[in-house]
Formats: sequence, structure tokens, C-alpha cells
Amino acid sequence: MITSSPHSVDTPLQIIKSGLLDLTIHKAENLEKCDIFGKGDPYVIAILNGQRIHKTAVKHSTQQPSFNETKQSLISDITKSHLTLSVYDEDKFGADTFLGSVEFNLVRLRTSHLEFKALPLERAEKDAQGCLYISLSFIPMPIINPLLANSFK
Repeated sequence: MITSSPHSVDTPLQIIKSGLLDLTIHKAENLEKCDIFGKGDPYVIAILNGQRIHKTAVKHSTQQPSFNETKQSLISDITKSHLTLSVYDEDKFGADTFLGSVEFNLVRLRTSHLEFKALPLERAEKDAQGCLYISLSFIPMPIINPLLANSFK
């Protein structure tokens, strides 16, 4: 008779929920012009499960920024993971202006990935303008200690 102890790993028979999220922020297009003089100075903030994991460099004087930045983060349970990408315009005087965001429930990545996908920006108070081009993939891998997933940021 074969028995399974609570410490055994039956990886081939289980669906692996932990792994590595690979995010690339390629570019944005047609962003709203917020500055009175000149063009905007956009950047993107990536938030994974409520924690900021990345901020792109600010791209000055453009409404068509090219970022081409990649960030990898460990995820302990993709079925409960959520990614928000928020685009801002940097302001020298006062608070930065929120241009819009893209929200993504990562459970969809268990069976597929996104390659250079254009996602329209959304904003609650008024229509957002522009879109964000990203690539996302999930590489399943068992994590021995789920607490370690938060230490590799």
C-alpha cells in the first residue's frame, strides 16, 4: 500500500500554484496630455497583491513612452494574485497626475500568457486615454516556504 505523508510533494499530480511572474512593460501610446506647457512625463507603477513591485523610469516630454523594462516576482498562489499597472504623469510642482490603470487577475496566466498585448487604460472618474503594451507569463515552480515568495522583490 502506498501512502502519502503530509511532507511529500506530489508535484506531477498537483497543480502548481506558485511560481515566477515575468512582466515586461513595453510602452504606452496616446496618453493624455496633462501638462500646460509641453508633453507629459509618464511612468508606470506595478502593484502585485497590494505591494509595489516596480516603478519604471520617467520618460520626459512624450505621450508615446517606450519603457522596455522587465520585472520578475515570485508568487505563492496565482489563483489569488492580482496585478495593477498604473500610469502617472510626473509633475514638478504638486502631486503626480493619474492617467489610468490596467488591472489583471493572474489566474488567467495558468493556461496562457500575454505577448506584447495592448491594454486600454481605465479610470473611474472620467474616460482614460491611451493604452499600455505589456507581456506577462507565469512559470510554475514549487516554493518550499511560501513566506519566501515575498522576500525576492
